[in-house]
Amino acid sequence: MIKAILFDLDETLVDRSGMMRLFLAEQYQHFEELHRYDKKSFIDSCLVFQRNGYADKYDAYSATLAELGSKHSSLALRLFDNLREQYGKKPLLFEGVEEVLKILNVKYKLGLVSNGRTDVQHAKIRNSGIKKYFSAICISESIGSKKPDPEIFLSCLGGLSVNADEAVFVGDNPVADIQPALALGMEAVWVENQNFPESCHACKRIRHLRELLSIVESLNQTKS
Repeated sequence: MIKAILFDLDETLVDRSGMMRLFLAEQYQHFEELHRYDKKSFIDSCLVFQRNGYADKYDAYSATLAELGSKHSSLALRLFDNLREQYGKKPLLFEGVEEVLKILNVKYKLGLVSNGRTDVQHAKIRNSGIKKYFSAICISESIGSKKPDPEIFLSCLGGLSVNADEAVFVGDNPVADIQPALALGMEAVWVENQNFPESCHACKRIRHLRELLSIVESLNQTKS
């Protein structure tokens, strides 16, 4: 019987790409040195060099400025410091996220497993208003383990007091989210993401989080 549902955060619940695009637009307005460059070019280049959030942010700023031809040697560091201070304060949820969490929270224990800095990820969770739905929140910096290491998944399962075969994991990254969840014996639901075009044969797939509701009920009927 399914007792718990565990979620990834970025690109599963939080629209990281959209959120970062808005943040970079604010940085462009704030830093006058950037005004000599095209705004769209700055934003698009940053997003490319960030590699969907997996690249070092300072390196991404440095590469962007080099591509734009910037001669401000300290600008990348100031942009990076600004990101560390401000990013996460204005999270952007995908459509329907809170609606789905509210429904699921009535019947299931909910957990969250995310890689990233503790302060940034907790700011997203807190400021988006979804913290109240989770009984266990495991951030890699705090746990000392990051996905796909099974330890961070096990830590969340322990926090929810459920076994792996009683849980479903929902995430967008086939390698960091889906494969380790399946290996531990969890059911897995892949939120399709254009950044990961490879197929995920052993899991359910969804494009919108609302589809999760019927999938979880179906899984529960199969296990009952």
